[in-house]
Amino acid sequence: MKQFSLKTKVTLLFPLCVTIVLTGILFLTHSLLQNYIKESISTQQYQILSILADDIDRSVADHHKTLQIIASRVTKAMVDNPEQSLAYLQGQDEHLLTFDNGLSLFDPQGRIVAEIPHELKLLGKNFSYREYFKQTIATRKPFLSNPFESAQQHHQPLIMFTAPIFDENGSLIAVMGGSVDLTRSAFIEKLLRVKLAKGGYLYLFNKDRMLISHPDKKRVMKQDVPPGSNPLFDRAIEGFNGTGETVTSRGLRTLSSFKHLATKNWIIAANYPLSEAYAPVYRLKIAFLIILPLLSLATFWFMRRYLIRFTDPIVQFTHHVENLPWKNGAERIFPVQGGDEVAILGQAFNTLVHETDLQREKLVADLERHERTDALLHRQNEYLTTLHETTLGLISRLDVSNLLQTIVTRAGKLVGTEHCFVYLANAEGTAMDMVYQSGIYNSLIHHPITPGQGIAGRVWNTGEPFHVDDYSRWEGRLTDPERDILHAMAGVPLKANREVIGVLGLAFIDQAVVFNEEQIELLTQFGELASLALDNARLFDAAQKELVERTKAEEELRKLSHVVEQSPVSIVITDLQGNIEYANQHFTNLTGYSQEELLGQNSRILKSGLTTQAQYQTLWETILSGQEWRGEFQNIKKNGDLYWELALISPLRNSSGVITHFMAIKEDITERKKMENLLRYSQKMEAVGQLAGGVAHDFNNILTAIIGYATILQIKIPENSFLKSTTDQILASAERGASLTQGLLAFSRNEVNNPVRIDLNGVLDRVDKLLMRLVGKDIRLMTLPSGQPLPVMADSMQMEQVLMNLISNARDAMPEGGEITISTDMVKLDSNFIAAHGFGNSGQFALLTVSDSGHGMEAETVKHIFEPFHTTKETGKGTGLGLSIVYGIIKKHNGYILCHSLPGTGTIFQVYLPLTDGDDQPDPTHEIKTPFHSGSETILLAEDDDPTRALARELLEEFGYTVIEAQDGIQALEKFREYRDVIRLVILDAIMPSMKGMDVYREIRTISPDERVIVCSGYAVDIMEGQETLDHNLHFIAKPFMPKELLMKIREVLGNAA
Repeated sequence: MKQFSLKTKVTLLFPLCVTIVLTGILFLTHSLLQNYIKESISTQQYQILSILADDIDRSVADHHKTLQIIASRVTKAMVDNPEQSLAYLQGQDEHLLTFDNGLSLFDPQGRIVAEIPHELKLLGKNFSYREYFKQTIATRKPFLSNPFESAQQHHQPLIMFTAPIFDENGSLIAVMGGSVDLTRSAFIEKLLRVKLAKGGYLYLFNKDRMLISHPDKKRVMKQDVPPGSNPLFDRAIEGFNGTGETVTSRGLRTLSSFKHLATKNWIIAANYPLSEAYAPVYRLKIAFLIILPLLSLATFWFMRRYLIRFTDPIVQFTHHVENLPWKNGAERIFPVQGGDEVAILGQAFNTLVHETDLQREKLVADLERHERTDALLHRQNEYLTTLHETTLGLISRLDVSNLLQTIVTRAGKLVGTEHCFVYLANAEGTAMDMVYQSGIYNSLIHHPITPGQGIAGRVWNTGEPFHVDDYSRWEGRLTDPERDILHAMAGVPLKANREVIGVLGLAFIDQAVVFNEEQIELLTQFGELASLALDNARLFDAAQKELVERTKAEEELRKLSHVVEQSPVSIVITDLQGNIEYANQHFTNLTGYSQEELLGQNSRILKSGLTTQAQYQTLWETILSGQEWRGEFQNIKKNGDLYWELALISPLRNSSGVITHFMAIKEDITERKKMENLLRYSQKMEAVGQLAGGVAHDFNNILTAIIGYATILQIKIPENSFLKSTTDQILASAERGASLTQGLLAFSRNEVNNPVRIDLNGVLDRVDKLLMRLVGKDIRLMTLPSGQPLPVMADSMQMEQVLMNLISNARDAMPEGGEITISTDMVKLDSNFIAAHGFGNSGQFALLTVSDSGHGMEAETVKHIFEPFHTTKETGKGTGLGLSIVYGIIKKHNGYILCHSLPGTGTIFQVYLPLTDGDDQPDPTHEIKTPFHSGSETILLAEDDDPTRALARELLEEFGYTVIEAQDGIQALEKFREYRDVIRLVILDAIMPSMKGMDVYREIRTISPDERVIVCSGYAVDIMEGQETLDHNLHFIAKPFMPKELLMKIREVLGNAA
């Protein structure tokens, strides 16, 4: 790698530092200037909004004040006389400058009594449905409406100012309205005239996200800023006033301000494009980026030109140092001139050269002295040879206790003493115990020592030999007076793997004898040999123990192998590539492969293609990192059958901790998966059933009112009236709605509504024409009924609903037209059917098949086709409940439904219903007309739904009955106690606030046990679950009911039915 000179480095480094500093200044200036511009524009923009908002608030107040002045002169006589009202308004035409879309006078019912300009032609029209009229009537105060589309021919967006008009008694007699055309409004035009830079603009909107004013006229009166598309817009709707950066719903980055009006829930806003706001900053940044490289180049040129004079002395000094090895004497001294840093460095170098020369001379003298000691070393070598021969006996001893005795004996003989000992560390390494001693140490008491205690503790602590000439005077001695008899002492370490495991100690009692350096060196080498012998003996002892343990482990392994082979779960061992090296018997039984077929094969032979690649990748990443992986697979057996298994895969390591294999423990969970899927589907169906039941119950009250009032109209309208057919259509549609709600209620329960013995062919024949109208002209519908009767126990109405839903789905699958075929047949289900589908009972079944030539479905879609809320239709064109209801109806009829489909081949639905014996029964859906009569009795009517109660009262009074009304259960009890002597019948809604119908019935029984009661509900007899059995005075009628059904039930209960 090329080395740069000091001159080059300084020349490059200084301009680089200057460039970095200037760059920092650039970005700091850029940030400060950008923040200043942002704060300045934000402040000015918000001030402009505040001024405009105050102006709009004043304008709104002025409009209200003007309208109230006009309204204050209106009298009851004017309201009653349209010509007088018009004359008055024409006298106020100067105010059309304020209310440029006209002035209108409304009567209390919302009809226009008078208007100007008169050309509007709205006289007599009813506008009671408008928000501004409703709010004015409700609050009895002036009101400003939200923008709405004018009913006039121009259909411009308007706002309406209203003022209520009262007579001298405070009664509201009229409403004065003044409308303003937003396209011509003065205070709206002010917003459009204000310009904020080139691309800036102001606009006005309300909290319902409707744009009241905007430069883009196409966006006015639209809610085209969805939540989340403009965060600051969303905050403004929640109450934010102020300015901030945001991205508009059209993707424009702006500095936006928002100000709420005081008089209306309107918000005025301004958008200032950031690209224009920060344009000066961007220009300054570009200028800096141009100047900065030029300034860096100038600095580099200056440094290069003037740095030579400063670096020449350093270059000369470098050359002198490079040639120093070839110089002698005075040539080795560098000539120093001046007193700068280079001169000081040269003086220090000269001093260092002088000291080095002196050290070299001393080294030569030392070499001569070392030659003189060679003779002494030769003698020591001969002594060590003798030592080696002595210690051979140590190495050959394998019994630890015998070895310790030999160590102590031979060590004492080497230095001429019998007072020796050996300390060994315990297993925890926290203390040392004396394990063998001789001489004087046999008469002493010994205790465990810790690092640093006594001679042995010091050697343990340092790992180095140690000796003292007078133990009794050594400050580190053990606090034991008996040991004061010892004089000179020495200790050497016994080591294993460079760790101190023990200490060999020796002592002299003779005061005249001490240890010399040669003896310490000799003992040190003996200690190394003793350590080796001790380590060898310990290894031998461990090997003997390991042999015993291995024999025991092999026996345990044989037992474990037997357990693995007989295990009720699959156990597989593979190499690092997934190749199978072992598989137990359970695995071969499960997969169908033999041991010979499996060994050497890769585990991927079990892959079914239904497990994602991501799951396999996670598995391999986990086990290759040394962790366990747990998960589920759907694999394939040798015969092609799919099965589920729960797997735990763990890495296997060798003695070095390296992963060599993987072991998988797998459990077959196929049956458990089937049960989980069944449970999950049952829970979904139960949840949808509860939802359907709740919705249907609410619809029953609505349908009761519709059917009732339509029936009353039908009775009152002459037979030759053109309205007769209209009411017939209303009744027919309402009855179909009632049938649908009954189907939903049946779906929400676990039994069929009205099961009777019917012919499935008859159902198909009855709805054939209706289905023709349902599919339209582009689709050909073919019906192929069976040639023999197909008697089934079923609810006819629900069977019709099944057909309608299946045909509707088939029609939607063929937007370009096609063919639908409906056929019925008699089939026999046997064990082959049950084995193929996993469900069913053997026997005779009626088969209903609906097939289409539509676009078909993928296999994954077919798998979920009957799940609630699963739909293949576009958003808003399907609820996902149709086929779920079909599935629920068929299951409640103890039947089965199958779906077969492939992309491009159409779809086939097959419905299996068990056949039954016996005669056909009348279809309850075809009503038998029975006459009914009027009466004169008094009836207590308790119903919390106002339209239903009003209908029942009007109906009963129409047929001669006297009606006492109650809005809830508590009021019903109060009315019964008050009028019990005249009441002959009580009609109760089953579900009412404060007190349920059955609770009211029980209270009535305590007051009058013989009182006759009719309970009404859309839940049929389900409401009686957990209640007492119906007695002879308690009767039931299901909602929605036909008026004649109610009248007939009343006569039946009162005992006077004709």
